[in-house]
Amino acid sequence: MSAPPNRREDELRRQLDTPHPLVPSDLAERAAARGRRLLRRRRIVRYALCTVLLAAATTAVLLLA
Repeated sequence: MSAPPNRREDELRRQLDTPHPLVPSDLAERAAARGRRLLRRRRIVRYALCTVLLAAATTAVLLLA
């Protein structure tokens, strides 16, 4: 005896049998550029935060001295 047909599996098989959508040719370049922008932004924020923390620590040391 075989199992009754599974509707979800049939729908999935129909979706996989259709032609795949076209991917833009410059997708990898755009993704790499976006990644570089995100990394640059994170690096700038990290440097700014470190500068503020260093200034705060210096101010605290000078005020306590």
